Amino acid sequence: MKNILIALALVTTTATASAATYTFQQDVDGYQGAMDVTMYSSYPDSSNGYQQELSVDASDSGSPNHVLLRFDELFGAGAGQIKAGEQIVSATLTLEITSAGSGILFHDMLMDWNSASATWNSFGDGVQTDGIQAAATPFLVLGADNGDSNIESGTLVLDFTDALRRMQAGSVPGYGWALLPFMPNGTNGVDFYSAEGYDLNTRPLLTVEVAAVPEPGTWAMLAAGLGLIGAVARRRA
Repeated sequence: MKNILIALALVTTTATASAATYTFQQDVDGYQGAMDVTMYSSYPDSSNGYQQELSVDASDSGSPNHVLLRFDELFGAGAGQIKAGEQIVSATLTLEITSAGSGILFHDMLMDWNSASATWNSFGDGVQTDGIQAAATPFLVLGADNGDSNIESGTLVLDFTDALRRMQAGSVPGYGWALLPFMPNGTNGVDFYSAEGYDLNTRPLLTVEVAAVPEPGTWAMLAAGLGLIGAVARRRA
């Protein structure tokens, strides 16, 4: 019985010892990689990467708004970065909604951009979901194509596990996401705090839970532990 307990402890330790959780939020714990901007079609050449709130809207005074959001420096060997060989178990994006609204379509961005220079016209009439600027199909759809308050005010937590896994695998370039309104009837804008929000705790937050993929030697140790459990069980039988 004692040997079985030792083997079980070995297996459990091997499976859980390298789990970790990373958080990415602008100006929190030294992180400086978050960037976002609202692009207003009513001010097509205006750069708005300094604003404290973002707005996704099909009709803001008659004109649509698009939002871009990204987190850079997620992967690497540095402290607080997702390491090579770490498997993403789960990831969430947390937004603090300040104005309830119709809905948001989330698309992977395929073209590089910077909040200091991104404007409605710099993308040629807003973000194009053409497979060049942004992915044609949204990976997450919230709300509906109407003027109702489908997304409520308050804290909104979204499952971004697959989005982060695509970045880690290199199947998308890691330029963040385009947040687009339902057209033409998503006329109730969804507003939320940006990476420049005055309260650090309300800024967009990316939380990633990882587990290390065991090295070959670790797999051997794990197999030995399982073998010991089986051998002891057979002897007892």
